[in-house]
Amino acid sequence: MNYRQRGFTLIEIVVGIVVLAVAMTIVTSIFLPQANKMTGPMYQIKATALGKSIMNQVLIRYYDDVNARANGSIRCGQVIAGSVTVSCSASLGLDVVETKASPNGFNDVDDYHIYCDDQTGYDPKVALGLFTSEYPGYGVRICASLAADKFGGSSGENHVAKRISVTIFMPNNEAITLTSFKGNY
Repeated sequence: MNYRQRGFTLIEIVVGIVVLAVAMTIVTSIFLPQANKMTGPMYQIKATALGKSIMNQVLIRYYDDVNARANGSIRCGQVIAGSVTVSCSASLGLDVVETKASPNGFNDVDDYHIYCDDQTGYDPKVALGLFTSEYPGYGVRICASLAADKFGGSSGENHVAKRISVTIFMPNNEAITLTSFKGNY
């Protein structure tokens, strides 16, 4: 009787496991960084869509509180009755009855300046939570400034336009900034 055993020895199995472990280490070191890079474009697409949505919400507001109180029929800086000039708001930011916690109640574009990070206690993620809860890990900064210099306005004509910058912070620590202008008309 001649018995011939078939199968693997313990040494062959251990060598096979070691070879497989080395191969898996090489494969994962090559492909995992690539997979990490693949999330960047997805974050950018979502951030751009979010930024456009917030920018649209800002731009549907009036130019200034004066425009809002007059329902758009009078604009700030306009001369009425031949000699009376309607003055524009002196500062950017919230008006008397508005609160930081309710951006849907804002009536002019510079109210959103309250979400600019030069304010004390500002957190971009908390600010975004006031607009939507559908983007965990993202944040927003909204800054408004006078932009007469971009439209040929002189130093006395500050209220030609306002620049609105919406910056979206992504979970991968990158940021996208969208900029638009609101004219005083």
